[in-house]
Amino acid sequence: MKKVFYLFTLFLFFMAMSASGKGAGLTEVRLKVPERFKTGVFSTERALMALPGMKVSVFAAGLEGPRHMAVGPDGTLYVSLPSEGTVVALPDRNRDGEADEAVVFASKLNRPHGLAFRGTELIVAEVDKVISLKDTNNDLKSDSRETLTKDIPGSGGHWTKSVAVSPDKTVYISAGSSCNACVEEDKRRAAILKLTNKGVEVFARGLRNSVGLTFDPLTGGLWAADNGRDMLGDDIPPEELNRIVEGGDYGWPYCYGDKVPDPELGSKKRCGGTIAPEVEMQAHSAPLGIAFGYGLKFPDEYRDVLYIAFHGSWNRSVPTGYKLVAVPFSNGRPSGKPFDVVTGWLLKDGTAWGRPVEPVVGKDGALYLTDDKAGAIYRIAYE
Repeated sequence: MKKVFYLFTLFLFFMAMSASGKGAGLTEVRLKVPERFKTGVFSTERALMALPGMKVSVFAAGLEGPRHMAVGPDGTLYVSLPSEGTVVALPDRNRDGEADEAVVFASKLNRPHGLAFRGTELIVAEVDKVISLKDTNNDLKSDSRETLTKDIPGSGGHWTKSVAVSPDKTVYISAGSSCNACVEEDKRRAAILKLTNKGVEVFARGLRNSVGLTFDPLTGGLWAADNGRDMLGDDIPPEELNRIVEGGDYGWPYCYGDKVPDPELGSKKRCGGTIAPEVEMQAHSAPLGIAFGYGLKFPDEYRDVLYIAFHGSWNRSVPTGYKLVAVPFSNGRPSGKPFDVVTGWLLKDGTAWGRPVEPVVGKDGALYLTDDKAGAIYRIAYE
């Protein structure tokens, strides 16, 4: 009997030790919702699971499908609303952690998605072009609109376009595939494009749908989170975090993961020269926006990471995703496995009341996160 008790105690000890790493021990937190936002999905009290010390509140709500964000030079948050064809500015003038109002910065756009600031100009990726918007009198409304390029693939399949601006102010564009798994005739699809003085050139290829695109502010390296193909079962292929290099071939549609041939289109010979992902993640989690956490007022272990928003699965027998995760980084490369930061949008019955899209670091040291299902932006702070 004593032997059984000893073994059971030892088992509990090892279980506790295995759960003590980064991302373990999420605790329930009540979602703080300002009175004026307590409508729709927020008319019911909501709770999330978050890392100890993290508090989550609603920064803005009542938005129609908010997607990507950018932080202006003065700290104002901007967000794209593709279905409305607008980009909205969300000032927090009194810095109380709640948007004062939603100001239409630009309208009559063609499903704007990706946003990035280049100095004082806001770069916006529409379905079929990339434009530059400027606010010359600081009234949170664009005064000029310049088309930077129309040389990108239009709608069809994965229509969203993401943008990132490099340390030398060059604009990079992510354009997804037109299909689930096929050989594209248009080389600009399933690729990262670079905008040059001569036009657009293919910078990297074989990336099915890299919605998450960002530069590491410490090293200048380009990173992308890629969504793998569907219809191969619940657990393949893995979602990918890739370090993007010029001329790189990342495999799609011929390969996935660590150079594994696609059962319909691939071969070992074709996959041999491709670049494997830096990190593989749960299939069908749908990683979308990504952001490095270096500017956060968080402990180092939650600051020296890359945050990834998992939008959630749509064709998996057991739903997965619907959460915010983080990948530890050290010396410009991943240094550990992804761990959960905030969860709880997916309920036990398999339904979800929210779908995270993109995280961004605010000038106030908090992390902001869009949710296109709940129509909201959350503010995640550490106390």
